[in-house]
Amino acid sequence: MENNYEERLDKIFGKGTLWKHRTFRTIFDPYSSEWNQTSMQQKIDILKRLKENNENLEELLSDYEDRYLEQNRRDIAYSAKDALIKIINFQLQ
Repeated sequence: MENNYEERLDKIFGKGTLWKHRTFRTIFDPYSSEWNQTSMQQKIDILKRLKENNENLEELLSDYEDRYLEQNRRDIAYSAKDALIKIINFQLQ
């Protein structure tokens, strides 16, 4: 069963494997291989595209956390704070 946030991301970025970052670990998990597949600027561009499509980042983050908590992956669920701090620090440089 697909998670609601993944379906919403598919509508913006493309379906299934055509968009390789649909789990959104590229934005919210700085300890993953997915994170390393995009530059900081690409992450910011993805976030901007979400804003342009009126996506609620807080809701996406909550859905992301829920997805990984359901899988008993607390490490992934709670990595988003570290990721967002890294992105903000990059943007402020």
